This record gives sequence, structure tokens and C-alpha cells, in this order.
Amino acid sequence: MEEITRILVVDDERGIREGCRRILSGEHSTVEAAENGKEGLDRVKAGSFDLLLVDLMMPVMGGLEMMDNVRDFDPEIIIIVITGFATIETAVEAMKHGAYDYLPKPFTPDQLVAVVNRGLETRRLRLQTKRLMEERDQKLLEVANEESRIHTILNSMTDGILVTNNEHQLVLWNPALLKMLNLDGRLETGTHISDTVPNKDLVKIIEKAYQPDASKYTTISEEIEISGHGPRTLMVNVSVVRDEKGQELGVVSTLRDITSLKEIDQIKSQFVTMVAHELRAPLGAIEGYLNAYLTGVAGSNPLITRQMLERAKTRAHSLLDLVSDLLQFIKLESKRLVRKKEMLDLTGIITNTVELLKGQGQAKELAFKVDIPKALPPVEADRGEMEQLLTNLVSNAIKYNKKHGSVTVSASRSNHFLVLKVKDTGIGISEEHLPLVFDEFYRVSGPETRYTTGTGLGLSIVKKIVESHLGRIEVESELDKGTTFTVKLPIKENK
Repeated sequence: MEEITRILVVDDERGIREGCRRILSGEHSTVEAAENGKEGLDRVKAGSFDLLLVDLMMPVMGGLEMMDNVRDFDPEIIIIVITGFATIETAVEAMKHGAYDYLPKPFTPDQLVAVVNRGLETRRLRLQTKRLMEERDQKLLEVANEESRIHTILNSMTDGILVTNNEHQLVLWNPALLKMLNLDGRLETGTHISDTVPNKDLVKIIEKAYQPDASKYTTISEEIEISGHGPRTLMVNVSVVRDEKGQELGVVSTLRDITSLKEIDQIKSQFVTMVAHELRAPLGAIEGYLNAYLTGVAGSNPLITRQMLERAKTRAHSLLDLVSDLLQFIKLESKRLVRKKEMLDLTGIITNTVELLKGQGQAKELAFKVDIPKALPPVEADRGEMEQLLTNLVSNAIKYNKKHGSVTVSASRSNHFLVLKVKDTGIGISEEHLPLVFDEFYRVSGPETRYTTGTGLGLSIVKKIVESHLGRIEVESELDKGTTFTVKLPIKENK
């Protein structure tokens, strides 16, 4: 029989509370509601919940404060933040306070159900893991006498396991450990770990568990570096094994390869650094203009004052563009993104996009041309993302064009693909820069682009959209002659 899950919605908007209750209530779940953080915390204290939906901005007690208090009662509870103030900063802050996921308002029922189902599945796995860990601790001594059974279990584990007795001698290990330490089966039962295990950092961590002052710790965890077939990082957890009377029997060491996790963490750090760098310039310029105005350095000439404020407004607009592109980029990176694909004829999207952006080319007196056949084959795509794709490509063609130049958007069929081309007669891109144009925040710098604004995310977003639709994008360019971006989208054939 399936267990009943308990969900608590904490939000000061009655419509949100009742809407979530109606959507999530069912045969195997009960949903309760609270209108502020204090009431929600009292309900958590009074009863056990599997998942909380928490708003950030509430009277009496805010969402972040409530989340901190809830963790004291149930550290395994799943908390999903629902907020209308969706920014990068609030998302990061929510995750720091233990949020499992982040759902900006407004959201659809399907989005709510999807994120709640993932949260409940994570809750189930956490509780199951916790139960398994407790069972493992209770059964460790029992299964110690079942050697064949232990070997079967250990051999199937992807984590490395090393068991040593009270004399610091090897008792048991699994193949995963040999692979992690590049040992090729050189371990021997009954040998001292310092004589057999070549990695001295690992030996030092295991020896710490034997120290008299280590008895107060349940687990000691440290990272070590392993060389060999490329550098790798291992997380080592060592725990002392005791019998029913508390007598120490030995030490169990668990090794997990976290190299990929460290790489992801490094990529995230680099991304945050790039974002901070891109935000610093416009914010610094705005602050400079405002300081000059407020301190009177700019003088009292209204014309100069207006010019400064207009420049500050321009930099603020570029900052908003950057934030919008960042949100779009993060949305495309997120696994929670919902794409509403349909059979699309891109004719209308192409013509409307060009007409909408023609005004941006007036200052350069650009000529626009749309070259598409009367009937385009349909593609299965998300309408909003197709509009974004064409807007970014055409905007780029305008920004980096020359005066009296032209922008041509064409579409045609080639075998099983719909081929879209956006061609300009602009400044072009040098050959060494071509492989980098789709990288995040990459912008070709030079005298021709000194006064051209942009976030450096437009082409990255275009590439992610194309790849999410199983297509591909190519670029051809020649300095001082122009650039052509070619997008190939698979055609949905009628069966």
C-alpha cells in the first residue's frame, strides 16, 4: 500500500495556498496550508511533513528564517521555494538556507506537479538511504561472519571500501578500491596498511580514526588527490566499528570519486566570476555618473547633466539586458525547463522578427531582405524559443553591420533539414575568433566594436536553443565583408 505524503504550503497569498492545495491533493497525499512562516513552523513542530512549499516574502516570519528553524526539526525535509521575486540573488540565498528547488511565480500546475514529484522522490530516497545506513550499522557485525555475502555486496558497490582491524591490518576491500588507488590487486589480508597502501594521505586519514580523541567523532571525512591516469579527487569517510558493548573492532573507510563534482564546482565558480565581471562595468559607470551629478562635479549646465543621466540610463538598460540574458541562459541550462513544442511554419516568425527589428537599423541606413519560399516545411519547435533565436541573430547582424549595409534572412529546405541563414555585410570575424563566438560572455573586441553594446550571451543562447531542437548551427565570416550564421533544424516528416 502506497504511503500517504504530507505537504505544507506556506504563503501569505490565499490564492496560491488554495491553488496548490487543489492541484496537489490526491488519493496518496494530504495538503495543509499556513499563511506565514511562524504558523508554518508551528505546524512542522506539531506534525511530520514530507515537503514544504515556502514563499520568501511573508509577514511575521519570512521564508528564509522559517527554513533555518525547520532544519532543526527535520534536516531531511524537502523545501521548495515559491516566490514572485525571482532573481539570481534570491535563488542563491534560498539554496544556502537548504532549499531543494526554486519555482518562480507565476507557475503552471504542470510545473508545480513536476517539481513536487521530484522533491517527494528525493525525500523517499533520502529516508530510504537513512534507513539503509541505520540497518547497515546494526547489521555490520552480523554480516561480518558471512564472508561470501559480504564479498558479493562489496564487489557490486561503485564506492571503494577498505576495512582494517584493531591492529591496523587489512581485512577486506572491494574491486572499486583497487581501481581508485591504481593498485591492480596488490593488497594482502593481514598486512599493515602503512606497508601496503601506497597513498600516504589515505593512510594518515585512517590512522586518525585510531587516535584516542577520535572516539567522539562518528565519521572523519577528508579529500585526497590521486595521480595516475589523470589527477582525481577522492572523498574519504572513515568510521570506527564497535560491538554491542562499545568495544572498538576496527575501521571502515569509504572512498568516493568526486572528480566530476569538483569540476562542476569549478565551472560554477568561473561562471559566477564572469557574471560579476560583466556586472561590474555598467554598475561602476552608473555610480560614477550619479556621483558626479550628486556631488556637483558635473557643474550646473543642464545639457551636460542630461547627457550624464542619459548615459547612466543607457548603462542601466544594458545591465537589464544582461540580467534578462542571464535568466534566459540559466533557464535553458535548467533541467526543469518546459518546452511547448508544436508543428511550426516559421514564415510568420521570420517576417515578423525582421519587421520588428528594422527600426534598429535606421541609424546605419541598413537594407533588409527576406528570401523565403511560399511554403516552408514545418518543424517541431517551441515558438518562443524560435522567436528568441531569430531575434538574437538579426540583432547581431544589425549591431555589427556597416553603414549602408544589408541584412538578409533566408530559409530553404535541404534534405531532411530546414536551413535558416542570417547574413550581414558587416565588420566580420577573424578566423581565430570564429571557434569562440558561441562561448558565454565572449565578444570580439576592437576599434569597430568599441561602442557596440551587448551581453556576450546572445549567441550562447542561440546555440543552446538549436541543440535543444536537435539541430546545429554554423558560422562563416570574412573580415570587412560580413558574417553568415546558418541554422539547420530537422524537418518533422508526415507519416
